[in-house]
Amino acid sequence: MAAVRARRPGKRGAEPPPRGKRRPPPVPAYESMPRLARIKLSGGLQGDDVQVSGKSLALALTGFVMFVGIAVAGAAWLGSSLFDAREAFARSADATVANAGFEIDDIEIAALPETPDLTEARVAEIRSLIVPDGRHSILALDPDEVKTRIESLDWVSAARVRRLWPSTLRVEVERRKEFAVWEDEHGQAAVIDRNGERLLTERATDHASLLRVSGRGAGPAAGPVLSALENLPELSSRIELIERIGDRRWDLHLASGAVVALPEQGAGEALANLERLQERYALLDRPLTRLDMRAPGRLAIRVHPALEGAPLLGGA
Repeated sequence: MAAVRARRPGKRGAEPPPRGKRRPPPVPAYESMPRLARIKLSGGLQGDDVQVSGKSLALALTGFVMFVGIAVAGAAWLGSSLFDAREAFARSADATVANAGFEIDDIEIAALPETPDLTEARVAEIRSLIVPDGRHSILALDPDEVKTRIESLDWVSAARVRRLWPSTLRVEVERRKEFAVWEDEHGQAAVIDRNGERLLTERATDHASLLRVSGRGAGPAAGPVLSALENLPELSSRIELIERIGDRRWDLHLASGAVVALPEQGAGEALANLERLQERYALLDRPLTRLDMRAPGRLAIRVHPALEGAPLLGGA
């Protein structure tokens, strides 16, 4: 009975190891881990874990350079292809719209009301800037873009562009008016408008009848004086030269030989006062050699030496 109980399942003891053989020592858990897990557990790669040869580094750099080159070339090719596709589509759409009855049939170019007329050469210059290459329909024209191109011309002051459906474009232009000829300190002459800006397309020799402005920096500084004179016809008709003095103020040289000294500040107001004196007293028709308006509220005059003591404002 004792022998039977010893053989019941779950009651057997551990079998002793065979005689003459030893059990191998257990493998540490760390050594049994995969290499990547051990690297992470140890805090990263160590110097012995990574070994890069010069040949491997050179191959890697070569591959990187080739990749960048291929990427750049591919981007350039793709961009060019997209541009060509867009341009082809735009031209096709433009031709379709033009064939549908919106083809540019007439371009009207004229000066804005109460502005100087345009010569045939100016009209041709404007016309060359209106229609983009390869476009035929009025829808292809952006009035704002056309306006910007026209106003980039040196002699254009302002432009107005309108589409008159279905096939007419109207362009109205204000030409910068030649107002004076500026002679700088080096004797170089240039035509300027009433704002004192150069008109590079105009030759001074073609405008001998214009008012002359002289002195260093006179052209850019002449804008306020020229603008004031535009509304003073009695005074403007008598001026032959506007001279810049010390780059600070102006002297007016009149056709009679008299000189008007304007103040450094308030030159426009002084000119308006002189215009009123001319209208009331015909002052500029008197035998004067100099009128000094530099002191505020005062006018100092010098008569011709041969007529000193003669009546100035009385009589004819």
